[in-house]
Amino acid sequence: MKGKLVIIGSILLACIAPQAFANEDPTIAIVNGQELKQSTLQFYALERRQIDAKNNVPMNQLVDDIVNMQLLKEEAHKNKLDKSSDFKARMKFINLSMLSQVAMIDFLDNNPIPEERLKEEYDANINEMDVTELKASHILVSEEAQAKEVIEKLNKGTPFATLAKEYSTGPSGPKGGDLGWFAPQRMVPEFSKAVLSLKDNEYTKQAVQTQFGWHIILRTGKRDGTPPTFEQVKPSITASLEQEHIQKHINDLRKKAKIEITPQKPQ
Repeated sequence: MKGKLVIIGSILLACIAPQAFANEDPTIAIVNGQELKQSTLQFYALERRQIDAKNNVPMNQLVDDIVNMQLLKEEAHKNKLDKSSDFKARMKFINLSMLSQVAMIDFLDNNPIPEERLKEEYDANINEMDVTELKASHILVSEEAQAKEVIEKLNKGTPFATLAKEYSTGPSGPKGGDLGWFAPQRMVPEFSKAVLSLKDNEYTKQAVQTQFGWHIILRTGKRDGTPPTFEQVKPSITASLEQEHIQKHINDLRKKAKIEITPQKPQ
């Protein structure tokens, strides 16, 4: 069967609902007689989401990636790369890393953060949350010289909305540059800093550069927003407390352990 590949497409839905296969591990592909399992695909999909959360990679592409890895694995075995000292050192590290992660997951599964503790953290911080919202418009251009040209016309009295419709390359251009209401932290740092420094109905006298280009920003309003509900911030609170929980557990383990660290030479 060398070089022969069988893809079983119907089980791609399993990645959407992995719980459905709690007691099974369906085959997703067969490469040279070797079955590749759904569990492998699930772990790979999770890894890809952690690396690049913004892009949703199609499942058929993930399956192709797994197939390619299997082919490279077979070639590595053929060339006896699994016997090399480099491979063995890498496997030791992978074993160390994966087992430590599994240990952390197991600890959190057996020692979950109580719901009462999560609500307590929420109540303690809700009044300190900055829920200020700003309203602004902007004109986005690609060149600084063009931004200066826009500012000169603003200084001469040309309406901001008119210039936005004429010059702005951003999606808000046809609307006169109106961005609506937003929390400052949602914007890139350079933009947030600039709009926070303005007063209402004041525009930036110098263009603001971000990764998207050059902005001329007009602030048009400020208001107190609505604090997020407990359910909205529960995931972030849970993640923060779990990190503290894990660190405390590690500190306890270190206190009980006998640790000798050999001084390392500077690299």
